[in-house]
Amino acid sequence: MTTTEGAADARRLGTFGGVFTPSILTILGVIMYLRIGWVVGHAGLAGALIIVVISHLITVSTGLSVSSIATNRQVGAGGAYFMISRSLGAPAGAAIGLPLFFAQALSVTFYIVGFTES
Repeated sequence: MTTTEGAADARRLGTFGGVFTPSILTILGVIMYLRIGWVVGHAGLAGALIIVVISHLITVSTGLSVSSIATNRQVGAGGAYFMISRSLGAPAGAAIGLPLFFAQALSVTFYIVGFTES
């Protein structure tokens, strides 16, 4: 292995560091810690645990599918949209990219509300 190949391997993010960790950090953001009492109060302990398990299953399945798409591809400047549109086509990239954009925009409002309540 040459030093160029070693440097390229050192810059790549794997499934855990590039997909799973950012997804979990997004889910376990400020809202989960501030609203967990409210969720348990309204859904009960079993309901709250079911909500957390379902959220985790969605995150893991999304992370695994994104990592399978990104395995042999270098992500460009467009991030997830670039990768998905090059792998699955422009219509699929737009169908996934627009909700991803709105989800990120909505998460910003959740974080603002969470920080104002803390």
